[in-house]
Amino acid sequence: MAAKPAIPANTSANPVHTSEKPADTPAKPEPFKCHVNEDPDGNKPDFIYGGPFFVPLKKEDRLMDLNTPTNVAHSGTYKRSYAYHCLKERLPIILTKVIDYVNRTKPGAESQNYISNVSKLKYDLTTNKTFEHFTAKNEETEKWNRWIDELQYSTYFTNSFLWTECYVYRKLQEQCELYPSLANFDPFQEQKISAVTSGLEPMCIVAEKMPDMLNNTDEEQQKLDFITLLKLCLWANKCDMALTLGEPVNLIGADEETMAKKAIDPFQMIIDLKDKLSIDNSAKAYQNLKSKVPKTRAKMEKAAAKPFKQKCSCERMARLQGWKIHTPPEEPEPPPPPPPPLEGEEMVLPPKIPCPAKLIVPSRIVYDIVCDNTGYELFTDLCFGTFLVKQELVEAVRFHVKKYPWFISDATMKDFNHLIEECSKASYSRVIPPPPPKEVKEGEEPPEPEEPRNISSEGVRELAATWKQYLEDGSFFVTDEDFWTYPHVYKDMQKIDPNLYRNFQFSTGILFKGDLNYRKLMGELNTNPYAKMLERLQGFNPAPIIACRTVKSEIICGMPKGKFELYTKLDPDWMKKGIYGVIQFCPKAEPFKPGTLPCIDYGKTCFSKECPVHKDF
Repeated sequence: MAAKPAIPANTSANPVHTSEKPADTPAKPEPFKCHVNEDPDGNKPDFIYGGPFFVPLKKEDRLMDLNTPTNVAHSGTYKRSYAYHCLKERLPIILTKVIDYVNRTKPGAESQNYISNVSKLKYDLTTNKTFEHFTAKNEETEKWNRWIDELQYSTYFTNSFLWTECYVYRKLQEQCELYPSLANFDPFQEQKISAVTSGLEPMCIVAEKMPDMLNNTDEEQQKLDFITLLKLCLWANKCDMALTLGEPVNLIGADEETMAKKAIDPFQMIIDLKDKLSIDNSAKAYQNLKSKVPKTRAKMEKAAAKPFKQKCSCERMARLQGWKIHTPPEEPEPPPPPPPPLEGEEMVLPPKIPCPAKLIVPSRIVYDIVCDNTGYELFTDLCFGTFLVKQELVEAVRFHVKKYPWFISDATMKDFNHLIEECSKASYSRVIPPPPPKEVKEGEEPPEPEEPRNISSEGVRELAATWKQYLEDGSFFVTDEDFWTYPHVYKDMQKIDPNLYRNFQFSTGILFKGDLNYRKLMGELNTNPYAKMLERLQGFNPAPIIACRTVKSEIICGMPKGKFELYTKLDPDWMKKGIYGVIQFCPKAEPFKPGTLPCIDYGKTCFSKECPVHKDF
């Protein structure tokens, strides 16, 4: 049999079958063949030259036995990376536990469909299949499907680790949207409730010392308390069940026998873990806040003295953007005007609501906290926010939580409310026996015996009452914007969610908690560990930023010279264990200019006649 002729690289023709030919029959010349030169690793170029045209080649998805190169997004492509390990080993275990939990707790046909779909999701993940479209009928489906279609790499391991993780958790949420009986189901609820219960002891110890911090009048002590509370927020980030695959977190790493004799004291943790805090900019963050707030107040007073521009600009902004122009619905007859004031009384005028599109000065001094885990960590975030308000460093604190169950223990609106409710009725009491007396040398006076330590939840209940009051009077407010469950890094926030970015520009500062937020701040890139934080934020500078996390991924920046090599020499896996922590601060905030978009309520409650009370500021 003669050899089959080669198929041109730029055609899709079927092979041409030949029959035996006499020896004297001249062979047909081979068809033109585009030659593709591969490098020694088998990587192909993006194009080949095929006569007068360049023919694009579809690259095969290859997994490489390499570490993640510098300034490349973390992904499962690099088999020596933590991303590969998580996608291959850790994330499938989490999905298996979800399947087991549903099987144990949710009988019924729809639950079995849920299990079947999650099992398929797990199979697709472990076998590096292509991302599938979403099918639930809601606003987000169209967005996610468009993002999938726009991907350069569309399989679980070859796309960025961050994108793939977010896709998996969003797919879990979609299963709840597909089946009515699971509409409010949280596959991680059991672990999160347990996290609140197991965190009561450290909550009690923190609550016991909070009154002294809240009622202090000394400025130097205020700075020390600010730093202490920020460090409590940091080490509370150890309570990340995505790291423990949903298992309970042991804050002090002690065995059960030791735990029975020893309190879980968060303030002692700050001392014990002093050498594990590799970057500490907490003092700089305090000084920036103290200097920024008076300047902001002065701007607010100056703006208030100017004539009030009440006319809404949202319709004009919509026209400039080419958006649909909304007309208000038919309005009922206006109510009769209020009666004139009695002699000696002042006329009470309706509040003047500024148009967000015109504002370049905030109407309140607000601080933002982008939360991470529920339980004890969320408790410390609330304590930090309470301190900011009570010490009059700010007027209000805005907490940002997830819209859906996310990365196992991330706080949702339901978790936020659950924590406050559990704290309000907490009933915890424990007596810690004193340690055995130390041996004294001959001739020395024995020390006074230590008293047993009584731990109770009275202070926790008092804090919960304060939080409820703050939520009622507007000193605290909590939001769950869609962006936090999108797969995008923060440098893209201004493009993806411009209203959220603009809201941050009104902020006095933003505290980003935890590893996922840190990865998004850094763009999920394998950064040079000594690169400056400002550089790695890649233009994301809506307001001064604090990044507070225990290190659980191979992304870090701003380290002191030589520390990265030192830590790596002591433990090559130090970045994967949550042992070390960072409190990093970037003071830069880009100049605040008038907006270019209508407010978030345009077409709903805003029709560009007179600004209503907007929910976005």
